[in-house]
Formats: sequence, structure tokens, C-alpha cells
Amino acid sequence: MTRKVVGNLILGQAVLYVGLFMCVALKPDGLGANDGISYYGIFRQTVVPYAIAILGPGYFIWTALRTAAPFAPAPVYVRRMANCLAAMSVLVVLTPYSANLVFDWVHTLAGTFLFVLQLVLGLRMLGWSGGDGWTAGLLLAQFLSGVFCAVYVLPKHGFLLQGQVAFQIAFGALLVRTTRLFVPETVAQTT
Repeated sequence: MTRKVVGNLILGQAVLYVGLFMCVALKPDGLGANDGISYYGIFRQTVVPYAIAILGPGYFIWTALRTAAPFAPAPVYVRRMANCLAAMSVLVVLTPYSANLVFDWVHTLAGTFLFVLQLVLGLRMLGWSGGDGWTAGLLLAQFLSGVFCAVYVLPKHGFLLQGQVAFQIAFGALLVRTTRLFVPETVAQTT
């Protein structure tokens, strides 16, 4: 069972980075434009790999968390978080910030909620891990990269995308680490 959950988490991370790599290859200006990952959602040439980079991980994390939920200390909480994270991922993709002011606000709020939910889930996972050192370190990395993103969200040029990528690396690794701690390798068959 752990292999299935971890496999989905790793697939989600792989899809995110392959999609982002395609976006950067097609439009390298996004690395310094300081609009974060969302920069790639406003151009025709990058909108498909951008959508894949956001929706793919949303799906795989949703699948992994829903599969892991029965083994978590709070199954309903994990299922709800899975649903919320997936919904925010969809909302981020469906609201390109450059379309109009309403889309910009909805997109910004959805992206903010997505990151906050990921931090909250990470904190909960740390508690369930019994204060595991690796989990604490990954949560700290997630938090620090979130602060880094907050610093770069306002300037016209900066490293918002890089901060977001660091945040997602830490979040993905935290999920892999913690699910390995509470999801069993195999589930016993009942007769």
C-alpha cells in the first residue's frame, strides 16, 4: 500500500517538474518575470504544459491522500484536505490572472489557499509523525520557501517561481516521508 501512495506522490512531483521544464523551455523569460508558476498560464504556447504541471500533481496528490486516508489518524481530515487541494489546483488553472481583475483576485486567493493548506497539512503530518526530525526539517523548508515567496510576490522582478518550486519540493518530500510512517506496506486480506 505504501508503494502505491508514494508512487502517486512521486508521479505528481514528476508531472509538476516536467510540465514546468516544458514551460521554461518554451518561454524562459518566466524565470525572472516574478509572476511565479502562474506566468505560464497566460500564454498560448505554455498554457497546456502549465495546466499539466498544476492539474497533474493535483490529481496524483488527491489520489495518494485518498488512498492513505484510512490509515491516517484522522481519515476524514485527510480526505477533505485532498479534495480542497485538488479544488484549489483546478481553480488556479481556470483563472488566469491576466484575464481581468476578478480572475486576478480569485487566482491569487486560490493560490494562497493552496499554499496555506499545504502548510497546514504539513504541520498536521508533523504532529502525526510524533515530531519526526525529517518531517520537521521539510516543514521548516516549506515555511522558509513560503516566506521567500511572500518577499518576492510584490516586486516586478525576482525569484517567485524559484521559491514556489522549493516550496513544492519540500511539500512533496514531506508527504512521501510522512505517508511512509503511517501507511502500511501491505494491507492484510480478510477472508
